[in-house]
Amino acid sequence: MIKFSRYPHINELLMHYAEQEKRDDVKSLLQDGVKGEDDAEVLSRFVWRVAELINNDEENAVEVLGSIDNTEMLPDLSYEISAYMKTVGYYSVWQRVSDQEIQ
Repeated sequence: MIKFSRYPHINELLMHYAEQEKRDDVKSLLQDGVKGEDDAEVLSRFVWRVAELINNDEENAVEVLGSIDNTEMLPDLSYEISAYMKTVGYYSVWQRVSDQEIQ
């Protein structure tokens, strides 16, 4: 299981949105870890989707994990995903996906 240690609430946040979005593929990745470039791309794109969902929930006053505004978690999410992708050797995938999503 992927364990984000500096900001452990990121585990709950990603699982919440994986369940909400009915993303069994992402739940499996969170359980088993990234094993290849395709996995890294799926997780990276999902993280960007989570950022969008967090903003939408805040705008619509939807409570998630006990808070209506979880936008303060976005830097934590970025830190944890960057650190994880570096650890498993797919940071370049995270960077590529991020560059595409920002444009």
